[in-house]
Amino acid sequence: MITGEITISTCYGEAIIPVEILDKGPRSGTVWVRALNNLNPFTRMSHGGPCQDNTAVWSIPNVRNVQVIPEEEPKVLVELPQVEQPEPAPDWFLEIAYEDRSYVDD
Repeated sequence: MITGEITISTCYGEAIIPVEILDKGPRSGTVWVRALNNLNPFTRMSHGGPCQDNTAVWSIPNVRNVQVIPEEEPKVLVELPQVEQPEPAPDWFLEIAYEDRSYVDD
């Protein structure tokens, strides 16, 4: 995961928002970012009016403190119960094939 920080100006001052960089943006010099910590700091216009969202296109020079955080795969330990294996059943077909049938009259 690639993370960074952006600064957004609000009516209360500047807010520093931690973001994850998702992909390159639609224009050169931009990236798609998603706000972390369940924040929805970006306003989008939809057919019903403005709504808050957690993704936006952001200019690359405005993303600071970019870090690559390695994602660890979860370690799953599963203990399987020991099952007794039954003895294999005799193969009756092979026993009949090799059976001495010299006593049978044709």
